Amino acid sequence: MKHCLVLSIVCCLFLGTSTTHAQDRLLMQFYNAHRGVAETFKIGIGWFPLRLAGGFIPNEIDKDGVDAKKLFSKIHRIKLYVMEGYDGPIPTSDLLKLKQKLIDKEHFDLLMEARDHGSVVHVLNKGTDDNLGNVVLLIQDEKDMVIVHLHTSLHVDDINMLIKEFNTKSKSTASL
Repeated sequence: MKHCLVLSIVCCLFLGTSTTHAQDRLLMQFYNAHRGVAETFKIGIGWFPLRLAGGFIPNEIDKDGVDAKKLFSKIHRIKLYVMEGYDGPIPTSDLLKLKQKLIDKEHFDLLMEARDHGSVVHVLNKGTDDNLGNVVLLIQDEKDMVIVHLHTSLHVDDINMLIKEFNTKSKSTASL
């Protein structure tokens, strides 16, 4: 009976983590497919280094109510993939295929898409209700491509607070 219980717990843990590895696998496949045609760089920062870095953020709350340390503590893991094409830009069609795979196979939701002077930013998330959960940013410039994968416990209210903060800061610097 004990063996059955232990085996069922291990299976549940394995199945619970396999879904989070699937999007990692898609991003790594994309990254590995472009290693020969692009200069690539990858970095992953886990929970412990993020907590160490969070220790250097002051505890005080900004005058507008933004608690940077609290927001930073809600980011659990970051993976950053940087690619720069040797002979030109990495095809946009490849990026769109990756975005579509994340939406179709991994059930990500498209939060935002922005274009400006040849640059494209896609923000996708896979979370529950108000929790953002996994966030993937696909950023393509003229020759460069950056993929940022965040594992978070951020809520929509946290993001709205940041947007308000950036809007007030940009208005105050524009008036100078």
